[in-house]
Amino acid sequence: MVNFARNEIISSTQLVRQFSSFMNLLKDRSVSKVGIVRNNEMEAVIIPIEEYEQLRAMAENRSKKSVKDYFGTMDEETFSIMEEALSDCRKVDINEW
Repeated sequence: MVNFARNEIISSTQLVRQFSSFMNLLKDRSVSKVGIVRNNEMEAVIIPIEEYEQLRAMAENRSKKSVKDYFGTMDEETFSIMEEALSDCRKVDINEW
């Protein structure tokens, strides 16, 4: 769970009314993120573009690893079974879990 400072949480209404101010806070690095609350539920987070690009790059690198990268040496049959299982898992929509 991500922790937010008091000045990093805003309502969606407040964001609409003061969008420029919050963008400036992010640009100036006064805050590292802005959490947006709607109907008393955390709905979204705004982060600087540099951080977003780093997160995307990390996610892409992680998805390119093979089973062998995680489990080291294994025989080809085991590798094939693990690779197929991993491929099947990636096909499943996250909302089905």
